Amino acid sequence: MKRINKTLLSNITILYVEDEKMISEEVSFYFKKYVKDFFIANNGEEGLKLFKEIQPDILITDIQMPKMNGLDMIKEIGVTSVPIIITTAYSDIEYFLKAIELKICKFVIKPINLIELILDVQSCVSNNYLQDKLFEKENLLKIVDENVLISITDKEGTIIDVSSAFCEFTQYKKDELIGENHRLLRHEETPDSFYENMWNIISVGKTFNTEIRNKKKDGTVYWANLTITPVFKNEEIINYTAVRSDITNKKKLEQLIIEDDLTKLYNRRHFNNILNQEIRRAKRENSTITLVSIDIDHFKKYNDTYGHPMGDKVLYTIGKVLKENTLRSSDYAFRIGGEEFCLIFSNSTITDSCLHVEDIIKEIEDLKIEHKNSKNSDFVTVSAGIIVQNASDIVNEETLYKHSDIALYQAKVKGRNQAVLSEYSK
Repeated sequence: MKRINKTLLSNITILYVEDEKMISEEVSFYFKKYVKDFFIANNGEEGLKLFKEIQPDILITDIQMPKMNGLDMIKEIGVTSVPIIITTAYSDIEYFLKAIELKICKFVIKPINLIELILDVQSCVSNNYLQDKLFEKENLLKIVDENVLISITDKEGTIIDVSSAFCEFTQYKKDELIGENHRLLRHEETPDSFYENMWNIISVGKTFNTEIRNKKKDGTVYWANLTITPVFKNEEIINYTAVRSDITNKKKLEQLIIEDDLTKLYNRRHFNNILNQEIRRAKRENSTITLVSIDIDHFKKYNDTYGHPMGDKVLYTIGKVLKENTLRSSDYAFRIGGEEFCLIFSNSTITDSCLHVEDIIKEIEDLKIEHKNSKNSDFVTVSAGIIVQNASDIVNEETLYKHSDIALYQAKVKGRNQAVLSEYSK
């Protein structure tokens, strides 16, 4: 059973129109335990006059009354957003259709069940515009300030006001934020192009909506759904209001789905999605894609010699090197499975791609991770196969991956610890 909401009821004004004194007194006595502003009228004429005077939040009325019946009173009131509940005896069934035409909120059959009636009042109020009237403007502003992550900047992007909720969330005091720029919260991996695009949109009066990664005062990373809305006065932008909702947990869950648990690189599932996405983007922009397949040399022998826990450390360390070498927004690093990794570069030439991969191979050997049973070095090394193709030459992701994998095999045949460029590169 629904519970009586005392807070809601204490903030509303009810007008009850009923000509039978015994019924009106019984209803009034019960309702006044919860509702401070409960007014009674004895007929439709009194009800109409009182409605105009008190502007109630909800109207409860009988149908059959002297001087003016309930339906005529409602017609005289005219179009209103105030919800109306009709109380009626069984003999009043003939009026139902007329009442329906007047868009009545609820019908209550006499004898009145007082608990059901008060719950009906709650239901009508909760589903009506009164939700916004239940609190004064100051209370609404207080609720927004305490619960919504808001910041306001001037036209240049300088913060001029922030909500208490935003301060608490970011761990900054209000006076630490006002006068500053949102760069204070910027995550180091967010590219300049993100902000350039943002300003291009909002400076012409459009709303900007995106997901953004930022940092709190203590360095904690958080994700937010960000909406920036220009505020106008006399058709000119005077400031910008930014509203955020915390989606950190959602992003963490998404990350678990696409991330390799050990190396923290993207996993095989995400590799398939990104490769397809980047091929489509390359075709739209008529650019190039570089796909690199990488394999740790003699990794089974390493595990046999040093144990799987040490092997996991090697995988993590190499993953870290690959991540540090794919920092552009169009670069990606993946652990495909076991000791195999893949890299994707967009819009790179054959020469730049090869030099970059050769640097990565050297950087890994320079880590000097001992591998005494390797046949090609005293340290852990990797081999790589590279395919670089123009958008017009790309058949599909399977073919592209096959070319890089064949080149990887050739690198191993040639002695490992090196990169081979696929003959299909153009």
